[in-house]
Formats: sequence, structure tokens, C-alpha cells
Amino acid sequence: MPESSRLTVARTRRLGQDHAHLDADPTYARVVIRHVSPWVTYAVVRFSSLSADAITVMSISAGIGGGLLTAFPSLTTNLVAIALLQLAYLLDVVDGEVARARGTSGKRGTYLDLVGHFLQNRALYAGSTFALIVVTGYAWWSIAVALVGIAFASAFGEQARNQVLGRTDSASPHGGRSDHGSAPATSVGGRLYAAYRRAAFLWNYPASMNLFCIALAADTTRFALEATADGFILPWFAGTFAVTLALKQLINAARQLSPAVWH
Repeated sequence: MPESSRLTVARTRRLGQDHAHLDADPTYARVVIRHVSPWVTYAVVRFSSLSADAITVMSISAGIGGGLLTAFPSLTTNLVAIALLQLAYLLDVVDGEVARARGTSGKRGTYLDLVGHFLQNRALYAGSTFALIVVTGYAWWSIAVALVGIAFASAFGEQARNQVLGRTDSASPHGGRSDHGSAPATSVGGRLYAAYRRAAFLWNYPASMNLFCIALAADTTRFALEATADGFILPWFAGTFAVTLALKQLINAARQLSPAVWH
């Protein structure tokens, strides 16, 4: 474990951002977050005794707070929600860098990290779909959409398969995908599935969270322009996201029935 007094930002970046993690990062993380995170990681390791787990808990708290705030749209709450959601993602990167810089990486930290994604996603879905319920005057269908989004948020097909087969790979708390049993890319079904896989990351964390932030930013602009609530984007985006996420998870679950999965 390196001595914190000898750390520099450059060395923190090398220790915390190995190629395996960089290769798995989405574009937003590589272009933005990974350039900011080493400075935060350096400050944590150099000047504090905060553990990686403590950073994870802070990330979870920020994500849950930001998600729940979307239920109460206003200029101020939207800005705070965006800030908290982005802070949650930044800390979600920092915790792993802190663990690697201090040599304390382990499965327990990964477990806590994934539990955090689960809780943050549920808070975001619950808050934003509650906004949809309010906008629609508590219409029955908006309540149904909210429940569908929360109920189908987990990749239950893959999780059930992995439990039956005793596997730990491919499990994801926020909508992972599987290659098992995929149709050949030359067939119509294979091409459609390939196109689906290229777009499926939009339902996964952090892409989904960033899409919600874009919707929040658009509504914040409307608040600043004193526009009416009828044109708010976030509630309708949340409803569309909930329905399409449920369809995605049902399709994934159905694909697990393929004989190729059960080798």
C-alpha cells in the first residue's frame, strides 16, 4: 500500500485507473468523470482517513437524495437533483480508485457498490414517476406505469438463470445483457438483436441516470423561462423509460429460455 505522503495526482491516476477499468467505462466517464476523479481521490487518500466503503455510502446517499428530489420539481430542486446525481456518479468512480490506491480492493466493496446502484435507481424511478402521477392528476395508468417501472427494474431473467446455474457472471442490478443464445448476425433476428444490444446501454447505469439529468436540465430551463408545467419533459420521459425498461427485461428473460443458455 503506497504511503499517502508520497502520492501525487498523476500517481493516483495510475494506481486508480488501470486499463481494465478504463476499458469498461462509458464514453462520458472517460471524457469527463475520469479526468475529475483523480483529484478527488488524491484529496481523500492524501488528506483524510475516509475508506472506500465510506465513499460508496456517500455516493449512495447522494444518488438516493437526488432521485427522490425529482418527485418535487422546481427550479431549485431540479438543480440540486442534477448536482446530487452527478456527485453520486463521481463518487461511484472515486470509491474504486481510493480502494485501488490504498490496496484495499475486494469483493465486499463491489457488493456494496452494486447494492448502491440498485437503491439509487429505485429512488430515481420512484421520484420521477411520482412526478408523472402528479402531472396527470393521479391517473390510474400513470400509477400503473410507475409500479411497472419499479417492479421490472431488475434483470430478473439473468439473475434467476445465474442462481440456477450457480454462476456469478453477467449478473447486473440495473439491466445487464447476455450473449447466450444470440442469433447469428447474418439473420434478420440476429441483426435486430445486434442493434438492440448497441442501444441497450441507454437503460443501464450511468447512461440512464444521465438521460434523466438531461430531462431535468430541460425542465429547469423551462422553470427559468417561467413556462407552464404542461410541457415538462421529465415525467413523460420517466413514464416512457419505465415501460421500455419493463419490455427490455421481459425480452431478456424470454431469451434465457434458449437451449444454448443451459449448457
